[in-house]
Amino acid sequence: MILNKNYLRRSRAVSAYAGMLARRFSRQSRAFRTRDVSKQTVRQREAPMSKWIPAWRSVPIDYNYEVATFENITQNCLMINNLRGEQMRIRFNNLYSNSPIAIDYVTVSLSNRVTGRRSTRQTVTLDGEETIWLCANSQPYSDPVPMEITPEDDILVSMYFRRKTAFRSVCVTSAALSWQSTHLTGDFHETDALGYTFKSQLAPTLASDPYPNQFAAGICEVAVLTDDDVRLIAMFGDSITHMSYFSDSLLTELYRRFPGKCSVINGGISGNRIQKSHPCPQGFPGEGHQFGIAGKNRFLRDLYDGASPDVVLILEGVNDCIHSIVFGEPEIPTAQDIYEALAEVIGQAHGQGSKVWVCTIPPFGGFGEFWRPQAEVLRCRYNELIRSDSLAEGIVDLDAVLRDADDSHRMQAGMHLGDGVHPNWHGGVKMARVVLEKLFPLDGPGI
Repeated sequence: MILNKNYLRRSRAVSAYAGMLARRFSRQSRAFRTRDVSKQTVRQREAPMSKWIPAWRSVPIDYNYEVATFENITQNCLMINNLRGEQMRIRFNNLYSNSPIAIDYVTVSLSNRVTGRRSTRQTVTLDGEETIWLCANSQPYSDPVPMEITPEDDILVSMYFRRKTAFRSVCVTSAALSWQSTHLTGDFHETDALGYTFKSQLAPTLASDPYPNQFAAGICEVAVLTDDDVRLIAMFGDSITHMSYFSDSLLTELYRRFPGKCSVINGGISGNRIQKSHPCPQGFPGEGHQFGIAGKNRFLRDLYDGASPDVVLILEGVNDCIHSIVFGEPEIPTAQDIYEALAEVIGQAHGQGSKVWVCTIPPFGGFGEFWRPQAEVLRCRYNELIRSDSLAEGIVDLDAVLRDADDSHRMQAGMHLGDGVHPNWHGGVKMARVVLEKLFPLDGPGI
């Protein structure tokens, strides 16, 4: 098989959890420039009719340099799906690039988690063409692909890049449960194949990351056209969200409880701050662009472009407490500064008709680095503001869930990746449980 067996086992457990060329470029560029998600109306989003819902979406990270290079590479991505429909479409990604790229072939098929049965591959086109050309800085949707899909069917997208192709933005995950990718040297878009191309050959910077990760280039969303009443749940934040141990744990249980009734998307960016855009640390790859623009400025772009979430879960502020100290910025924000940015994001969500739950920030003290004591004071004050106000529909107190019983400034042992900041699988599961109890109680009305 083209995907590793460990993933297939995990994915089964979920059920028990891309003249004419120039015109095309012009159309894509024009569409990208004129998007304005802020003008969507609640009425349009709530119309009781067929609608496109993302089965999977990830935020393309702006690395500000060529983070990955493909040549004669087949990329396979498998996404966990919980939707029912008869059409799907892919959103391609060439954001932050100065050059067009070509994808020679794109196919999509289904893999049933229960039976293991694979569907026939379907060719994906853009403007009727099998070779997908993406102009610089564009994110076009493919033509719709007729395909009957159920909540038990996961989605396999295979993309072949024959030409030498450089990417300045890719999607990344650490948990690799809700989606995963493999890369093969050669054209395998129509065949199952054994083989693997090492990440160090394709994306050296990602390969050197101390945290495990997988990445997908040229794609950022797979959507299903559904008639069902589906709740779209968006998670917004920094690395704790982006790494996906938290979001994948929540997704797994929600999909088990509510097949065909919900979809979870991840709007996290590692290193992101809610109040300020990325710092510019000297000597840092890409001058820190990978941390993204301020959360308050990217919120609508990253969550509402294409479909509007019914529920937004916000966990952000960790890096607002840390980065100004670590990188020696002249001004360190106050807890009130950070909270006002959070309030702005909550207002944006409410303006789009979404309900919002805000999470307190888990502890990250006690590990000895110079920045931790000062950042911890800021974190605690920020959490107090979150707990004392009622701008959102509710609060999820992750600080209380993850802090050590003997030292409230430390995360519980065994709940983090060894750095005292980032929850691991155990921490992610614990966080997901309290979110489920708060938002989707078993004895409540459900989703």
